[in-house]
Amino acid sequence: MAEGFQTGGWKLSLARTRNRWLRFRLRGRNLDPRALVNLGALDHLRLDEPARSHRFVVLDLETTGLDPERDRVVSVGAFRVVGGRVRLGEVFSELCNPGRDIPVESIKVHAIVPDMIHQARPAWEVFLDFLGFLGQDILVAHYAPFDVYFMNRVMKGQFGFPMQNLVLDTVELCRTMLLKPDPYGVYLDFKKCGLDALAELFAVEVPERHTALGDALATALILQRFMQKLESQGRGSLREMIKLGGMAA
Repeated sequence: MAEGFQTGGWKLSLARTRNRWLRFRLRGRNLDPRALVNLGALDHLRLDEPARSHRFVVLDLETTGLDPERDRVVSVGAFRVVGGRVRLGEVFSELCNPGRDIPVESIKVHAIVPDMIHQARPAWEVFLDFLGFLGQDILVAHYAPFDVYFMNRVMKGQFGFPMQNLVLDTVELCRTMLLKPDPYGVYLDFKKCGLDALAELFAVEVPERHTALGDALATALILQRFMQKLESQGRGSLREMIKLGGMAA
């Protein structure tokens, strides 16, 4: 469906329809408690209430590379945002053993060397704990499809279905709120939606750039700025946030 028809309500309605079908398909099964909680992640969302009245978990992953099919996760970092404020005391952070070599090019970016992850748990174990941290909160990431791909690989392998949480992408928020309309989908100025560019635009300090926790904090602060910008325009509802930054269901 054309993007113009993908309003916030439409996206959530489609996600809830798929969620109901999934619950019907899974009825009678003895599911892991974490899977049961995740199945209800869309139930509490209230489209026409302020976005800031909902809870968010802002996630960032560091990986062995940029190919989600081939590469693996080496670090998970996340902050919770409640009432529009980043809760610095509610943090998830853990290194992961990718079960493969880390290319030198990637080490130059995130500075995670083999000795640091030698005794770390595999990503699937870390993700299951992260799922408990996430609960039914809205998941936020910068270029969310990349992070969600890794999450869903674990979800499908462990529970047989993808993650049910609503997902917001700060890249999409940038594209729809800050860039000029581009009917051809070229977005030649897409670099303006990079994490560094947005951090500079919103005067957000990123003291630990290219660490999962540092980038998650930067993304959380950028989410705050987008939320404030929408509120100043009288468009601070969750419906508007989903319309502008929600991943397609």
